[in-house]
Amino acid sequence: MKKIVLSMLVASIGLVAAEGTVPYKSGLLLPPQADKIYEKECAHCHGKDGKATSFAGSSRVSYAVIAGMDAATVAKELKEYRGGEKSNDYRLHNKYGYGSIMRSATKDLSWEEIDAVAKYVSGLK
Repeated sequence: MKKIVLSMLVASIGLVAAEGTVPYKSGLLLPPQADKIYEKECAHCHGKDGKATSFAGSSRVSYAVIAGMDAATVAKELKEYRGGEKSNDYRLHNKYGYGSIMRSATKDLSWEEIDAVAKYVSGLK
């Protein structure tokens, strides 16, 4: 039995090592990794460079260009989408109508992670 458990442990360590990096997961009390958070939560709409304004081929979908925005402004807006400092400070929609999408992207982020992402976005050019 010990040999089976040991071989499973070695195999799982090998799989993690083969992947190269351990994926970042919000809430693990690790230092915020803004680039990974942005890639996971933001890039599919705003683009890797923060300049995407729509899905390819769709004129009905539009997004804000966020590259280079002021970090304090981005942090404030993201915190409002997440739920703000108070639970009733939840922002339903933005001017594009995507409040629920923004809420789902920010709901698991800590304040420190939001601040890190805001700083990352302000550095996009």
